[in-house]
Amino acid sequence: MADVPDVAGSTGESAGGAPARVRVAMVADPGLLRTVLVALLDATPDFVMAGEVDPDGDVERVLAARRPDLLLIDFDAVGATSASADAFDVDGCAVVALTARRTVRTLRQALGARVRGVVAKDVPPEEMLDLLRAVARGQRMIDPLTALAALDAAVNPLSERERQVAVAAAEGLRTREIAARLYLSPGTVRNHLSMLLRKTGARNRWEAVQRARDACWI
Repeated sequence: MADVPDVAGSTGESAGGAPARVRVAMVADPGLLRTVLVALLDATPDFVMAGEVDPDGDVERVLAARRPDLLLIDFDAVGATSASADAFDVDGCAVVALTARRTVRTLRQALGARVRGVVAKDVPPEEMLDLLRAVARGQRMIDPLTALAALDAAVNPLSERERQVAVAAAEGLRTREIAARLYLSPGTVRNHLSMLLRKTGARNRWEAVQRARDACWI
């Protein structure tokens, strides 16, 4: 964990009457994302880094000691269970999930963990800062491209039979095994798999199944 001096105040006003800086802690693996975000926040006058910790570190101790306003979590590294707001029971600390996956599944997992914000890792720096400022003011924020991706995938384009074939394929069943389970001919199963590939834009059935899962179509 990186040690930083304690800073008076929170998101209100400092002792001198100037607006207090937003105190930010981060849970992420050491690497480019963490380095870049720390540098970005350190260079922004209305933010201050209150601490950094690895995903397997003692996050609760950091939060109790540093009392951040925002906790940024690498959602891809930590996962939905560990990122739950219930796991970070600190008054006034809002959890923001950072993710590289713009999928319905990821968004649902993050919102199910009761995070205050969901932000893709590739958003431009100024947009990232604006989103964090909004969360610090008490708003729930999802970056626009992630929200649009989720809306685009919200309508399931698979027919019921295509969905059944996809579920069976997700279990690792072969074409003839799927046909036997669903009382279809192997040729009909192959036709449904072909439509599954077309509708997901995948190159093979395994990629198609993963995309269908990410979109919550199966």
